[in-house]
Amino acid sequence: MAEEKKKTAIVKRIFGWIWLGLLTLLILAALVYDAPWKVLALLLIILAACTALPRPARKWFWLSVAPGVVALIIWVFLPEDNGDWQPYTFDQELAALKAKYAVPDSENAAIAYNKLFQNHNEVTFYDNLPVEEQQKLPMGELWLSKDHPKIAEWLKDQQKTIDTLIEISQIEKCQFPMMATLASYEKEFDHRSKLRQYAFLLVSSANNDIAEDRIDAGLEKWLCLTQMAKHLYQQPTMWDFVVGAAIEAQAFKQLKRFMMEGQPSKEQVRLIADSLKNLENNWSLDFGRFIEYERLLSKNMLGLWYEINQKGKTRLSRDPTAAFKALFPQAPIATPTYWRKKLAKASVIIGWFFFPPTPQKVANIVDATYEKYYAMTDPNFDWSKKPPEVQPQLKLNYRCIIESLTNMSGQTYSRIHELYLKFLASRRGSRLLVAIKQYQIENGNWPANLDAIKSYAPAESFIDPVSGSQFEYEKHDSRFSLYGAAGNIWPK
Repeated sequence: MAEEKKKTAIVKRIFGWIWLGLLTLLILAALVYDAPWKVLALLLIILAACTALPRPARKWFWLSVAPGVVALIIWVFLPEDNGDWQPYTFDQELAALKAKYAVPDSENAAIAYNKLFQNHNEVTFYDNLPVEEQQKLPMGELWLSKDHPKIAEWLKDQQKTIDTLIEISQIEKCQFPMMATLASYEKEFDHRSKLRQYAFLLVSSANNDIAEDRIDAGLEKWLCLTQMAKHLYQQPTMWDFVVGAAIEAQAFKQLKRFMMEGQPSKEQVRLIADSLKNLENNWSLDFGRFIEYERLLSKNMLGLWYEINQKGKTRLSRDPTAAFKALFPQAPIATPTYWRKKLAKASVIIGWFFFPPTPQKVANIVDATYEKYYAMTDPNFDWSKKPPEVQPQLKLNYRCIIESLTNMSGQTYSRIHELYLKFLASRRGSRLLVAIKQYQIENGNWPANLDAIKSYAPAESFIDPVSGSQFEYEKHDSRFSLYGAAGNIWPK
């Protein structure tokens, strides 16, 4: 009997040392992987209870812990009314951002665009146009109605839409609804998709006009495109800027060819020059808007960890479908099973150890991580230094999660800046082409060099923003070439 007791004591001691070893390894892992202080504190309390407490007191310690564990289990299985709780969003910051960029309805082109959108969608836009004809649509080339009669007929049906777009282009200001949540992403993408369709419509119609010698009508539609691009530049997102740049590039692809290969009048060239003067971008201001929007979007994305009720009380989210509903708001969502609901509620206990107690704490961390991006709005910021590649970090801290998510944006912002420089180079090149054409109209020949047109264009138009040096110009008898570091401006 004594021998059996001795063996039992040895086994207990062995298991005790194994338990303490595992607990020590967990504490070391928590330190190495930067676990939240609550997790580390819990592990240290357990370690102290197993080592520092006298043996008689340990039993009472675990007996005192047991009711708390039982209470948590009971809490998980208690019924709960979730009807009053909604995903947390930073509504006050969104309201401040909306107020900052607010445009009166009477001056807002977005109001007119949205009315137009109600009559069109992805399905009905191409009504009465067979699929095989859609594939023949001559997007970038001049074309005659006799060669594409069905397309010409379709364009006649779209004339009211075209006239409305031209009317809208007379409005200077534009601000589409701003929501800055994952759930609103599809809605905010909608106006970009529609405007791209309308850009295609205007280009196709204008190219038909020019081919059939309706010059003023075609020019009006091309210039309408430049105003559409300007409307997109006034929005707070990078993606509006990218779509706007694509629409502007398509417009000036046509306008440059019209100036250089056609016979535009002096007045028509002036109209093109005025449209370019009307297009101004300031990277510091534009990028500042992007950062404001991206920062709020990040906060609202991370706010899915929390819920808020009508009384303004917040808590960790107990909705297992919150993330799915945010990403796919239109998708049908099955009611969570009983056990899935309980698992989501139990996860709140774990979440209490890992996540900040309030969404405002999350907001403070997001604000701190975005400070480095605000430095990029400085006109003297050195963009030649590429942001470091984001390396995955094996850390258990919520701050690391937030920083990792926001650090991914650095690479995107760098690429957007490169795109911006190329786009700006193309616009400046277009201004030089206008100046060259104005010189040719007045003097009967192409300028010998760029110095000859200094009085025709702003000084910054001569500098290629990609390289920082002057654009290259070469005259070849009856023709010329203009190019920069990003490629040829003319001829293509």
